[in-house]
Amino acid sequence: MQCYEEIILPNRAFNCLCILQFNLLESLKNIKHKWAYVSGAIIVLLIILLEAKERNDFDIFFAASKDLLQRKNIYAISYNDFYHYYYDVLFALLLVPFTFLPLYFVKILWLCANVFFVVRLWKILLQYLPIKDFNDKTIFVFNGLVFLFMLRFLRDNFHLAQLTIFILYLILEGLHLIQIHRKFSGALLIAFGINVKLLPLLMLPYLMYRNEWKAALYVVFCSIALLCIPILFVGLDFNKMLLLARWQLLNPNNANHILDTTERSFHSLTTLLSTLLVKDCGDVYALPIRRNIANISIEKLSMVINVVRFSFALFAIYFLQTFPFKNTDSNIQKLYELSYLCLATPLIFPHQQPYAFLFIFPAVVYLLFYIIQVYFNPENQKLIPNFKIKKIVLLILLCLVYFLTNSHFILGVFNNYYNHFKTLTYGILLLVIILAVCSPKQLLDVEEKKL
Repeated sequence: MQCYEEIILPNRAFNCLCILQFNLLESLKNIKHKWAYVSGAIIVLLIILLEAKERNDFDIFFAASKDLLQRKNIYAISYNDFYHYYYDVLFALLLVPFTFLPLYFVKILWLCANVFFVVRLWKILLQYLPIKDFNDKTIFVFNGLVFLFMLRFLRDNFHLAQLTIFILYLILEGLHLIQIHRKFSGALLIAFGINVKLLPLLMLPYLMYRNEWKAALYVVFCSIALLCIPILFVGLDFNKMLLLARWQLLNPNNANHILDTTERSFHSLTTLLSTLLVKDCGDVYALPIRRNIANISIEKLSMVINVVRFSFALFAIYFLQTFPFKNTDSNIQKLYELSYLCLATPLIFPHQQPYAFLFIFPAVVYLLFYIIQVYFNPENQKLIPNFKIKKIVLLILLCLVYFLTNSHFILGVFNNYYNHFKTLTYGILLLVIILAVCSPKQLLDVEEKKL
């Protein structure tokens, strides 16, 4: 008995020591995590304080809101020298109370709100993924790669104090709420996004395709209601005049929207096709280097653009992968189809600046998860035909996409060439191809083969 106690007691002491050491290490880890969060928050705050001093697009929103208060036609005025206010009356109206505060302070509030939107977007996207299967090291790498891919677009949106982060948040938060059966709340967010910038308009046919008819009807109803709300504050006639003036700016049949080359930094299918198919496309910033492969009339160009747009819209059926008017229970599948819809949105709409391609966020999250899950798991090497070749090709293509979409950020000295040849648009088109190849069915096939 004595010998037994002599053996057990040291073991107990050793166990207690191990537990104490583990708790100490966990405490140190928590302290490190807390300091990492604090350091990150301080860096973000410094960035916000510096960016709020810059002259950017928020100055346009702010000035338009002031002019609306004075009952001016905010769609006929040029702001920041020659830029127009393109967003809805209600958004300008919502900013009116803030016009009585210093602009610098309001910008700080707006950029802080954008930090919240980014964090919320990240949490929503992670809910679609079985990320719990990853260990801590893999999660760290995954988070770092996503941040690396999105850094340029986040920087552009914060630097210009733009609305893109907010619009993408309205889309994903709205769809999330619809998914958890809060259909009216979700539809209201999507409707507000449509009214502000039209980009979430693709979500309406998507909801119909996914048999979310009630939510789709709510979106239509809320969109109409949001267009009418300003009547209570500015009157029926003035609101009607503003809506017509805005439509004149947004009308896709306008010549400047067909050629879409009035600014060198425009990137979309309309801009790319204009530079490729029209010799003199009205780009005053074009370099003396040929880029067109044909020279067609504006009428034919308009027809080509509409056919390509329709093709991209039709291509969405491939990503939906089910018959119409049926929903899906697979979160991976939902993220996959949302990735394409968000990816295609800035391509289809004209007059898009680089910051609008923050919409690639869901596609980047999906693809990086897919590659880590499928091609960085040694167990899959024997399950996938031509495993090494596919892995190398995908990595090379993703690196190419990264350079094409981030070249302005990495090697800004050649920006004129990037804008001239529209390299960002080519990068997004290549991302569409990669997304089409990386179907969620392959994720499921790998899991079934393991079983």
